[in-house]
Amino acid sequence: MYKRIFALCMIMLTLSACSSSYGPLNSMGGYQEKQIGKDMMEVRFYGNQHTSKEKVSQLLLYRCAEVTEEAGFDFFVVLKDQSHEQELINSPTIDQPFKTVESKSVGVRTVVSPDLTMDTTSKNSIGVYVIGMFKEGSEDYSQYKKSHIKAKRILKEYKNYIK
Repeated sequence: MYKRIFALCMIMLTLSACSSSYGPLNSMGGYQEKQIGKDMMEVRFYGNQHTSKEKVSQLLLYRCAEVTEEAGFDFFVVLKDQSHEQELINSPTIDQPFKTVESKSVGVRTVVSPDLTMDTTSKNSIGVYVIGMFKEGSEDYSQYKKSHIKAKRILKEYKNYIK
């Protein structure tokens, strides 16, 4: 009985270690941002094949809140959602039955396909938001009053889920 519970815990630990961790972009995924205006940023979160779209969206929203506070603003609004999925296809051949693939969101992995007639595919979610940031009481605050997101609220609500 204890061996089964231990085995189940080890499997869950192994699977959770495969998903993208929260941090700057590395071979297993992560975030990156780019300033595109004095109060606008493009924020990205790269998931890997073990990270669901929902988790990528939550991690992206959390990073947007962090970036907003780091820049000295109180609120942000998602101006554009450019999130998408990236599909990687491995087509084995007689000469090359396995292939090592390296990408920003998957890391380095080796795919071995015993059936040379089948392609293997993996999908990675990439969350991309263009956000506008502003302080309470500013002109933009009034304009986006119904759709703005309070950075402190997101950081508080997602804190235990993210870290």
